[in-house]
Amino acid sequence: MTSPPVFRKAGEVRPSQLITTFGPGAIVDTRALSVIVGGLDTWNTERTHIIREPRLERILKVSHFLTPSSGGGGGVPAYVFPRYQHCPECGTLSLYGSDDLKHTRADREPECNAPGCNQPREEGAPGKGKPRRVRTVPAPIVVACAHGHLDDFPWREYVHRGDTECTRRLRLFTRARTGSIADLVVECDCGRDDPKKPSKVFRSLSDAFNQEKFTEECKGRRPWMGMSEYDAHGCQQPQSLRAMQRVATNGWFSVVRSALSIGEQATPLRRAVQECNQGQIEKLTTPEGVKVMLDMGMFPSLSGYTPQEVWDELQRMRGLKELSDTDLRRPEWEVLRDPDSAQDDQKDLFLEGGEVPTGFETEVTRVVLARKLLEVRALVGFTRIDAVAGFDDELPDQLAPLSRTPLDWLPAVEVRGEGIFIELNETKLREWEGQKAVRQRALQLAVNFSTLQRQFRGRQPVPFPGARYVLLHSLSHALIRQLSLDCGYSASAIRERIYSSTDPEQPMSGILLYTASADTDGSLGGLVDLGSDKRLPELLRGALRSMERCSSDPLCADHEPAEHGGLKGAACHACVLASETSCETFNRFLDRNFLVPTMARSDLAFFGREHLR
Repeated sequence: MTSPPVFRKAGEVRPSQLITTFGPGAIVDTRALSVIVGGLDTWNTERTHIIREPRLERILKVSHFLTPSSGGGGGVPAYVFPRYQHCPECGTLSLYGSDDLKHTRADREPECNAPGCNQPREEGAPGKGKPRRVRTVPAPIVVACAHGHLDDFPWREYVHRGDTECTRRLRLFTRARTGSIADLVVECDCGRDDPKKPSKVFRSLSDAFNQEKFTEECKGRRPWMGMSEYDAHGCQQPQSLRAMQRVATNGWFSVVRSALSIGEQATPLRRAVQECNQGQIEKLTTPEGVKVMLDMGMFPSLSGYTPQEVWDELQRMRGLKELSDTDLRRPEWEVLRDPDSAQDDQKDLFLEGGEVPTGFETEVTRVVLARKLLEVRALVGFTRIDAVAGFDDELPDQLAPLSRTPLDWLPAVEVRGEGIFIELNETKLREWEGQKAVRQRALQLAVNFSTLQRQFRGRQPVPFPGARYVLLHSLSHALIRQLSLDCGYSASAIRERIYSSTDPEQPMSGILLYTASADTDGSLGGLVDLGSDKRLPELLRGALRSMERCSSDPLCADHEPAEHGGLKGAACHACVLASETSCETFNRFLDRNFLVPTMARSDLAFFGREHLR
C-alpha cells in the first residue's frame, strides 16, 4: 500500500458550525475529501478562546468552555472518512491508502490507479500517450447505529452475503433504469473465474436499506476518536446498525445546552442579599437563624422573601448548593421580568421596559425589550439516526461522547443579539388551563408523549410540559413568522426560549424571541424595535390572524392528536412549524387551536376573535 498524503488543511468551517452542524463525529465534505471531525482529545487548546459562564459550567460539570481557533496554528483535526473511494469512470471501490489509488498533493482528491483506468489515452484523443487522470469520490454509503457508532459500509461482506476472504476487485455502478437506490449495484470480480457463475457476483443496494435483509451487526467503531478506535464496551444494541447515505441529515444531531449571560448577581433576590449588611449575613449558618433575623426586621430588603428562599440563595452564593436543570432558566426568568436589574448598556445584558400592547391588557402582563444579550451555547454530545435533543430537558440516554475520557471543558460559542420578552397573565392562563376542552386536549398530547417515550428504546417517561407550554410554544412560532416579515432577519435566524412552569409557588409563562450572530458582535436593531408600543400591537394581531386559517385547512385544523398519535395538533409547515434552528423542541408541542378560534375548534383558544380585529 502507498502512503496517503498528510493534510495540513482539509477545509474550513465557522466556529459556530463546530457546535451545531460539524462537531466531533460529524462528516464534512471538503474540497479534497470527505472527513470526520476529530474528538476533543485531539484538539489543540493552546490557541483557543476561553469562555466563562458559571451557571452553565455548574450544570454541565466543567471548569470552562473553549472556542477553537481558525488560524495561527489552531484548527480542528479530522480523519478521512469513509475510507472507501469510488471511481466514477471504472466504478472501482478502493480503500484510501491502497495501491488502487494514486495519492497526489494533499490538497487534491486521490486519483484512480486501478488496472485499465489509468492507461494512456487512445490514438487521436487529446493528450495522446498521457495517462488519464480520474479523480475518485467518497463512497456514498456508510453504516451507523443509534448509539453513535459509525463505520464504513461492509462492501465485501455485503456483496458476498457473509464473511469472505475474497480480495478481488469491487465495483459500484448504476443501471440507470428507475433512478432509485435499486439501480445502484455493487459487484465483485470473483465470479469471472468460476465456470458455474457466468456473471459476476453482484447485489443491489436496495437490500442495504431493508432491515430484514441487512443483518450486519454494529462493531462499536468510533472513527472520530481515531481510525482504529472502537468502543471498549462494544455496542449495546448491535442489531440496530443501519445503512445511510454519507451526507444524510440524520447522520449527526448536536445536543446543545445554552444559557443567557445574566451575571451571578443579576437576580432580584441576589441583589437584595447584596444590599444587606454582609457582616451580619456571614453569621447566618442555619435556616432557623435566617428566620429569626427576618422576623426581627434586620434585613428590610429581604422582607418579601421566605426564610427558605433566603437560605437557599445564601447556600448558592457560598457554593454549597448545586443548581438543578430548572435553575438554568429560573434566574433568567426573574431577570427578564425585572428590567431595572440590567440598565447598564456597557454590560452583556441591557434591558428596557416595554408597554403592554393595546387591546391585550387581559392576556399579556409584561413586555421587556432586550437591547443587548449574550448567549453561551455549549456542545455536550451528539446522537445519530434520531434527533432526541429537545425531546425533554434531560440529556439523552444514548448520547455519543465527544472524547475518549471526560474532559474539564466543552466546545462553545458566544452569540450576541437582541430580543423581545413577553409574559402572559398568570391568572388568565390558569383560567384557560382549567377549561374542560383544554384539559382533554392536553391529556391527549400527554398520553401520546408518554407512549412515544416508552417506545423510544424503553426510556422512562418524563412529565408532559402541559397545555401552557403548547400555548407559549405556538405563540412563539406565530410571532417568529410575523417578525421575520418586518425586522429584516430571516425566520431561521430568530430563536425562541420558552419559560414555562405550572409550579403554583413559582409559575412561569413567558417567551423570549431573540436573534444572535455567533461570529460577529452587536445587532441590527430591527427586531427589538418591533417591540415598541407603536408596532407590537399590530404585530401581535397579525401573528394571530395568520393562525386563524391555514392553506392546508381543513386537514390541518382537523388534526387530532388522539387519532394520529403525534405531539402536535393543528400545526403544519404552512402555518406554525419553524426551522430547527429556531425551535427548541424540533417542532413538537404545537397547536394553533390553542391560540385562536379556527375552522375546526373555537373552544380551545386563549385569544378571542376580538384580538383579530
